[in-house]
Parts: sequence; structure tokens; C-alpha cells
Amino acid sequence: MRKTVTVLVNSTDSYEDAWYPFFKLFATYWPACESAIVLNTETKSFRYLGLQITASRVGKYWSHNRQMTWSECLLRCLAIVNTPLILYLQEDFFLDAPVEVAQLREFAEYMIEHQIAHIGLTHFGSHGPFHPTDHPLLWEVDRHARYRIALQAGLWNVRQLSRHIRPHENPWQLESYGSRRAARIDDRFLCVNRDVFHDGGRRVIPYEPTGIVGGQWKQEVVEALFDRHQIHVDFTERGFCDPSAPRQFRPLTPARIYSRLKSMF
Repeated sequence: MRKTVTVLVNSTDSYEDAWYPFFKLFATYWPACESAIVLNTETKSFRYLGLQITASRVGKYWSHNRQMTWSECLLRCLAIVNTPLILYLQEDFFLDAPVEVAQLREFAEYMIEHQIAHIGLTHFGSHGPFHPTDHPLLWEVDRHARYRIALQAGLWNVRQLSRHIRPHENPWQLESYGSRRAARIDDRFLCVNRDVFHDGGRRVIPYEPTGIVGGQWKQEVVEALFDRHQIHVDFTERGFCDPSAPRQFRPLTPARIYSRLKSMF
């Protein structure tokens, strides 16, 4: 899998405090990872003993007088990947059990053989509908499925993922508007068979979605897990998110309406 898949951990410099917990758990539950590991950052680097991590530092030579967008960072990172596929992860996908490496390798081989754009590896992500395939452990995501593009753990064809990204979009826009764009093309999107892979069943990439929400720690995900692995974090720096807090309403201004329409084409 070393020549086929790069593990891309998508992050940003302001989430540096999540890197040590992420990679300690990664080293615990995937200790013999043979793939290259790229941590997507703007300017910072990171090391963890026993893991060969390359920080992308995509903002090092950024010459524009503005901050890079989330999509610009990801596109610049994808451009330095040397394998046809990536395993897309984010810095708050904190592993809590061993990765099914053999199954991951088989899915990667199937993906290349059958020219698949994406295989979602979790029982969350796309909302379906789904359709059976010739592989008993994989379902096809319907062309018009909500979250056909879902930024949870998954295998992506690098070239095809790059084609779906718009430089001005944030991750939520990519999932929403990108899924609508993806409905108009013939790329194949698959996901794991959720009758087999689910809570209480098998999990290829085992984690709870997700460890940080709205810039704050999700207490029920991280607190006991970090304690069990002797990961010491000052949770007061970010604080814990309040799951009962109402989502902030953002009015649809003319500029936002234009941005949404632009994202669809």
C-alpha cells in the first residue's frame, strides 16, 4: 500500500494542540503503517517518534495578501502527493481501536482496479440512498444522495478529488454544493456496507465523529479516551462544546446568495 495510498491528515496551524493526541493514538492503533503520512499545515511542522510525518507547510511560499482558504490549502497539499490515492483523515479523528489494515488494502486495490473516485470507510457520512455492488462489503452511493461528498475517513482518488474542490469553498460548502456538482458527473462513489460496518460491528477506521466541534473539544469523545491513553491536554484552552447550544443563524445576504450560486457551477 506504500506505493498506492498516502495518509493525508488535513489540519491547520491553529489546531496544533490536536496533533500530539492524534498521532499518539495513530501510532497505538496503526503501529506498522507503511504508507507515507502527510500532515497538512500552513507553516508548522510536527514530529512523533516512530512515525515518518511530512508537514506540507502549504503556506510557506504563499504570496497573496490574505489568508489561504481551506480549499486552497487542501489543493496545494494534494499537489505534492505522490500516490494515486489518499486516505483522508482530519486531526480530530481520534482512533479508539485498531485499524483494519488488510481490509483497507483490499479496498484500495479494488478502487484502482475499478476506477472508483471515493470509498467512504465509516458508517456515517453520506445519507444515501445506497445500492449493492459486486463487492459484498461495498455499497454504491446514489448519484443524488445527500452528502455524496462527505469529509469523513475515506479513500479518495487524488485527481478526482481535486476536480471536485473549488478554491473559495469551506469544507461544509464542499460537502453540500460539491455533492450537487458530483450528481452531474459519472464518478463512482462507494461506501462500506453498513449492515456489516456500524457501531457494534466492524469499523475499518475506528473513531467517533468528531473530537473537536466548533473549535471546542467534544467531551464525550476525548476525555475518557485521552485519559485511558495517558494523553494530557489542557481542555480549558479550547473548552468543551455544548451540544445543547443552538446553532448560530447567519442571514442570507446578497453576497452569501451569490457565493452559493457560484459554488454550484
